[in-house]
Amino acid sequence: MNVQNIPRSQKDVKRAFEPKFDAFLFFDYKAIEVRLLAYYMAKGINDYSLATEINSGSDPHAITAQGLYNKPDVSEEERQVGKTLNFSIIYGGGTNTIMSQLGVPFKEARRLLSAYHSTRPGIKILNTNIAQTLSQRGYITNLYGRRLHVDSEHKALNALIQGSAADLMRDAVVRVDKFLDSKYATHIVNIVHDEIILDALEHEIPHIISTVPILMGNKTLSEYVSIDTDCEVSYTNWAEKEVMA
Repeated sequence: MNVQNIPRSQKDVKRAFEPKFDAFLFFDYKAIEVRLLAYYMAKGINDYSLATEINSGSDPHAITAQGLYNKPDVSEEERQVGKTLNFSIIYGGGTNTIMSQLGVPFKEARRLLSAYHSTRPGIKILNTNIAQTLSQRGYITNLYGRRLHVDSEHKALNALIQGSAADLMRDAVVRVDKFLDSKYATHIVNIVHDEIILDALEHEIPHIISTVPILMGNKTLSEYVSIDTDCEVSYTNWAEKEVMA
């Protein structure tokens, strides 16, 4: 079964998954793509603006929206537009993508894109640097030193971020599995996107929830931007998970 693509709304499917032990634990990276973008901006072009926002607890999506609409206070709907723009840029989207995602006409999409780059000018500089490296070497290297051969310069930033996120997750899975296998019955039962799901014994939960987020970190990344991991639990089934108290 392709559990990667079960819609969030299909609770009936997720209710079929129950823990064999006492509970499911869910460890999920929090906005890891935006954090990786902040890392590459800081490390690559010495632009710490996004990293500072994240590390200080500010909301990067709201700050983007403030620039898009040129006002200090934005509504939740406007914040969602800021979020859409942030991820659209990460995924290599342009005017057509913004038109499609937001349902806005060409002129408004162009305005939003222009306002975005005025708010976050480092993005264009980073893209230019990455494109130059790709052109000169024929590849770029991600957080773990893996070479990425990208067929188009406008896809390079996305490849860099997605490749780094994928390797970060692989590294985390290996470290978490080794940690659990050393002395716990609790074990990994599923991996969905950037989330690790464990089947846990009740008495092992306290130590696990204090250790697994550390194991999901990366020292190089943490030198520039914090890595946050959400932890949720369900004592019944996958559909009824809730944030750990």
